[in-house]
Amino acid sequence: MFNRRALVVGIAAALLATTAASQDFKHPIKIVIPFAAGGATDALARAISPKLGQELGQPVIIENRPGASGQIGTAAVKAAAPDGATFLLALDHSVVVVPLITPSAGYDAMKDFIPVGQVARFQWTFAVPMSSSAKTLPEFVDFVRKSPQNGNYGVPLIGGVPDIIGAAITRKADVRMEPIAFGGSAQMMPQLIGGQLASGVTGEPEGVTMFRGGKVRILAISGGKRSALLPEVPTFEELGFAGVNVNSFNAFFAPKDMPKPLAEKFNAALRKVLMDAEVQAKIKDMSLELAPTDLEQSKVELAKSYAFWHNAAKLKK
Repeated sequence: MFNRRALVVGIAAALLATTAASQDFKHPIKIVIPFAAGGATDALARAISPKLGQELGQPVIIENRPGASGQIGTAAVKAAAPDGATFLLALDHSVVVVPLITPSAGYDAMKDFIPVGQVARFQWTFAVPMSSSAKTLPEFVDFVRKSPQNGNYGVPLIGGVPDIIGAAITRKADVRMEPIAFGGSAQMMPQLIGGQLASGVTGEPEGVTMFRGGKVRILAISGGKRSALLPEVPTFEELGFAGVNVNSFNAFFAPKDMPKPLAEKFNAALRKVLMDAEVQAKIKDMSLELAPTDLEQSKVELAKSYAFWHNAAKLKK
């Protein structure tokens, strides 16, 4: 006897199974890093990717696309198909700050991407080569005042916290500081270590590594409190250089039209990976503060970052 109810239930179950399957990851997953290989973001991606691939059931490929303070790689992810095959792992800077100060970047943090999970937070360091005569930030300022030609600082990207640091020193000390931009910290640090740069700003992961290796001297750090990794280094605020009590974060982003079920699966897999003891140990070794978020928290963090930098960009005009 024909059972209409059983048929309807069967069709519904089949449709649900088909829909669920359509929201699985069906292709190798590419993580785009908008900076050169060898930097902290690149290392973070490589620490996470093997176990992330296991959780998602697909191989994960890292693709470095450096240039223009992260614009090239970020724009590539914006243009990618929202099918779960392409993600961006970047600093808030390249996604949020760059388009605010460079309208030609062609993307908007709030309109063109879905934040699918924050990974870590970090502070920014201001360092000089070991060959420098400056042992403190006030001594560095005196050095630049006496030798204006040495008033330069390397930056791994244009704008954002490095720009704020330069502006804070210029404003407080009344000396001219000229930024010299590189395509990431991996390109900048050899120039700083070798003394071709008078000073440099880099993220805490690279700064701590070079500091512990006796290759640079860190004079100050961003944020509202001293870093547990560098307790002997004062903050800019402590030294009287206002406006540098801001930090940054690393997070994953996807093209804006990615289906929510895919975003949820990626976020769940990422948070599970970040609970892994081996992964946590690697992130700690990178001098990063673990800071996983769910999808809603990711949106909140992105909105807070956008509001801060949008206001900063308006004040600068």
